[in-house]
Amino acid sequence: MKNILTILILFIGAQCALAQQDTTVYFKKHQPVPTIEEADFQVIVKKKNEKSSTMSELILLNGDWKLVVNRTIKVKDKNSYIVKYENKSFRRNFTKIPGGYQVEDYNYKRKLWRKGIATNLFPLLKHGQWMTYTDGILTGIDSYQLGVLTKSYITDGEKHFWPSNSYANADTLAQNKDHPSDLPTDLAEFVEYPKTCSKKGIGGCVLILFAVSEQGDPSDIHIFRGVEPNLNQAAAKAVQKCKGWKPAIKNGKPVKVYMIAPINFKLK
Repeated sequence: MKNILTILILFIGAQCALAQQDTTVYFKKHQPVPTIEEADFQVIVKKKNEKSSTMSELILLNGDWKLVVNRTIKVKDKNSYIVKYENKSFRRNFTKIPGGYQVEDYNYKRKLWRKGIATNLFPLLKHGQWMTYTDGILTGIDSYQLGVLTKSYITDGEKHFWPSNSYANADTLAQNKDHPSDLPTDLAEFVEYPKTCSKKGIGGCVLILFAVSEQGDPSDIHIFRGVEPNLNQAAAKAVQKCKGWKPAIKNGKPVKVYMIAPINFKLK
């Protein structure tokens, strides 16, 4: 097992990782350092061919290992690879720098999603400051210490910062209904297009900042980036109606977490 842990440390890039044999690595909750003692999280890497591998993440629940997510990693070129899971995918570009990599992730719309520094890529080990983007706009700044999230803020990129430290080391994040939320889709059924805007051909994307309370209710709703007063109000009402959340859990207790949702108003 010591050899397995050594292999993980030697994962210095996607191509290097894909070249390894099947590997299982154990972690202790919230700690990026590989360990077997009291481990409750594991990553299983299985090689399919020279340019493709699968990576499974599992957590220990009531003495049994439960699958959280399966991902497929495919090398595109020497400085990028594609990560696929469920019906989603994103592209990761990386550049070698002293002590690690400069990383940029792009979502399925090919828009910048996040960027920062990582000490290794596969699995990703973040370090230092990371930026998060929504529809190409800076919306979050997080700080990491060798993979452990220490600070998390939602920001408008100017003077406003909303602390979201509840995210740090949370066991589970808030999710809508009984599945990981595809938030724009979940909100869409509650959106009512204002007639005054549709008649005038007014549309756009409203970014809504809100929290999911310890009780699982949407709260603290703010217009993060507005378009037009009537559209802004319609977006806020959609969030208010989107109930049935499972709150985030930290140390066995529900905690309040913040998030940003894009609500698109498009004329048909």
